[in-house]
Amino acid sequence: MLANSAGLWALLAVPVILWIHFLQERSRRVRVSTLFLLDRVAPESVGGARFEKLRNSLPLWLQILAALMLTWVLCEPRWMKEDSRQTVVVVLDSSVSMSAFKESTRRMLEEGLKDWAKGAVRTDWHVLETDGRKKTLYAGEDWRGVLSAFDEWRPMMGTHEVEEVLLVARGLVKEAGMVVLVTDHAMEVASDVAVVSAGEKMENVGFAGGDAKVGGGGGMRWQVLVKNYGERVATRAWWVEREGLPEGRRESVILQPGQTLVLSGELPPGERRMWLRLEGDGFVWDDAMPLQLPVERVLKVDFRLGNREGEVLRKMVESLPHVAVGNGDEAMTVAEVGTMVVGNAIQVVTGGGGGEGGGRLDGAFTVAEDHGLTRGLNWMGLLTNKPRELTLTAMDEPLLWKSDRVLAMVRTEVGADGRRWRRLILNWDLAGSNAMRHPAVLVMLHRFVEEVRQGLREPWSGNFEVGQVLKVEALGTGLTIKVGDEQMAFEGRVSEEVGFFEVGLGDEILVSGAAGFADAREADFSKSEALDTAKDRQWEAALKQTEADPWMPLWVLGILGCLLGSWYRKARAVD
Repeated sequence: MLANSAGLWALLAVPVILWIHFLQERSRRVRVSTLFLLDRVAPESVGGARFEKLRNSLPLWLQILAALMLTWVLCEPRWMKEDSRQTVVVVLDSSVSMSAFKESTRRMLEEGLKDWAKGAVRTDWHVLETDGRKKTLYAGEDWRGVLSAFDEWRPMMGTHEVEEVLLVARGLVKEAGMVVLVTDHAMEVASDVAVVSAGEKMENVGFAGGDAKVGGGGGMRWQVLVKNYGERVATRAWWVEREGLPEGRRESVILQPGQTLVLSGELPPGERRMWLRLEGDGFVWDDAMPLQLPVERVLKVDFRLGNREGEVLRKMVESLPHVAVGNGDEAMTVAEVGTMVVGNAIQVVTGGGGGEGGGRLDGAFTVAEDHGLTRGLNWMGLLTNKPRELTLTAMDEPLLWKSDRVLAMVRTEVGADGRRWRRLILNWDLAGSNAMRHPAVLVMLHRFVEEVRQGLREPWSGNFEVGQVLKVEALGTGLTIKVGDEQMAFEGRVSEEVGFFEVGLGDEILVSGAAGFADAREADFSKSEALDTAKDRQWEAALKQTEADPWMPLWVLGILGCLLGSWYRKARAVD
């Protein structure tokens, strides 16, 4: 390989040498006895140098040879070491926008793999994807295996961070080699990471979100957003598809660059699912939007507090969504601390039996633990009386503190059937505090009630984004998710495919829903561009696997010898 390809410009010396030798005129020798015998001739102009026939001469070949050796020296040739070995880690961007450029990316990747393989006699290839949940796609010594892994790979994630996977990839390159991030746009990465992109700006129109609910006529009332991410005015046809019915009438929508429009309608009563379709373009993920009529789980609460604390807490809990005061089969109980309850509960102390110092407020600051129920909330303005002493067990999770006493905590208990029950204990007099006017208290209650509501075994349905985290509480193991006709183990996320799904345990369906694509950042191709910084990284890696030409001093001496030989031959010809 050549370390300095610019040295090839020295080959221009060869035509220059030939040009000079073309202009040289052969000298003629005339023998005379005396000068006065020469004929007198009028002076004439020769008009400068003229092209003559190229004469074969030793100086000509010596000068050409010197030019060739000079070119060789300036190019700084390097030879591959016989034991050279490198590691090349290809990291594939799992963003779903990559699906729009998969063919062009494959062609670019194939050309790059052939060049990267020239950096050493042996190359260890690794293929990772920026989705950290997935395993290594390929590891081996054949670059064709990289292409095979790329062909089977499907990018299905939304916008996400890639630094963690890149850190793992950089750790695989011990001595020689490089890390190549294959994406569709420019990206700020570490200096030792190359970026290869086959992306380009592309016009795209797609759905940017949707929702459904029960309409005034008793049917499914739907509403979706359609956005033009491009730089030109776009016209697209859209229509509704319902199971078992013919395709709906097509209508057209005209969108200005960057414009978002709302489409809405209502299905007849009894229909719970539908597809909204949009005329296709280069990015197909946002051209279809499935919608399902949501069915929420209503949490029934049994209130056993009739005093002032009960009235305050009742108003706060009833203001939460999907909560109702029930008359039986309650999933959560609200009672006084010390009351025997079974199941999930919120327990509070009352003015007569809780707190110390009567109705006086405690001036100590409220300090919150780093817990999911309290995280990100401001507790500085909460005014309460001094909490009473509570004994903490290994199953307790403190939430709030007043000095050295627990102000709020969560206690977990395991029932006889193996189910885990959680109880939120508020260790202060609610009626004698500003809890009802303090937003952090209401948010904490909302979070706890939502945890309990999500733990209900009642079937429910809703609309989700593809790949969204989904918590499903069920006794035992063996949860499965069914997408179309395919059924697989449920791993805590909804389907990564746009469409309908069902999560169940055996024959029992726990959750049914629609997974739609609504990532506006992935649907915007205004920043996509072609890019290749691998050549610089490839060159740096190759230098570690090669050695300089050991005959370099001899080539320099050869250049000097050719120049001296040409000069000596010319000098003798003049004599």
